[in-house]
Amino acid sequence: MERAYGFGYSQTGGYLANYINGVQPHVVESDGAPIYDGYIVGVAGGAFAGAYPMNQCESAPGPEDPRRQFKDVGVPIMRLMSQSDYLRGIGSRRPDSDATGDQYRHYEMAGAGHATPDELYFSAASEDIVAAGRTVPPMSCNEGPRSRFPSSIFFNAALKNLDLWVQDGVAPPRAEPILVENGAAVLDEFGNVQGGLRSPYLDVPTSTWYGTATGASFCFIAGYERPFDDETVSALYPTHGSYVKAVKDNVRELKEQRFLTPEDARKLHKEATQADIPR
Repeated sequence: MERAYGFGYSQTGGYLANYINGVQPHVVESDGAPIYDGYIVGVAGGAFAGAYPMNQCESAPGPEDPRRQFKDVGVPIMRLMSQSDYLRGIGSRRPDSDATGDQYRHYEMAGAGHATPDELYFSAASEDIVAAGRTVPPMSCNEGPRSRFPSSIFFNAALKNLDLWVQDGVAPPRAEPILVENGAAVLDEFGNVQGGLRSPYLDVPTSTWYGTATGASFCFIAGYERPFDDETVSALYPTHGSYVKAVKDNVRELKEQRFLTPEDARKLHKEATQADIPR
């Protein structure tokens, strides 16, 4: 093994933040170098799962506590927040940096929910969840099926860029955060957020994407999709070819900027060719 990267998502992201700020300095002091060569902290930051108690005898750091922020970690680190949690976690925002010892990127995934569609396919079976005394996450919320937005496209690019940063010193691209005014997202004409990490789902839209839903259990972090009506879709994309070309151009640009991996760019282009658009 040449490199080791630390990754945490949601609660494990908060515990990873504890490790980065509370344990890694002692490892470096003792061993002269960290165990991990870089980190990706997913959907955990600020007041949203940003840190947890270090032990049973103390409480979690407060929302403004500096232990919830990353500074001078010593190795490259990326934090990715979703459209479900970026407002509660807005305290995690800080400027990007390429400075030696403080290499940092902050990303916010426009359109993506905290609870991913992947967990619906790859999590434990419902009967096993019940046997463990837990509640099975809902497949749908009050607004309809949970969001199908594939946040994995952003994490795939992040991991590839982190590896380039660590191995070759190639700094990752920078992205503006989701635009916020008066504590709320700034929306475009279709009701989608502006700013953040982009994708054809928002740049060549056929739906409005929401980061939160209402209903049982994890619906508040699941998000949902509201497809445009046929008239709107036909006005935007008079022919199937015009839609496919728009997606192809968008993913090519994102791939060149390294916000998409080549594999995901091909996958999104193929998805567009198979889409029933216009309806």
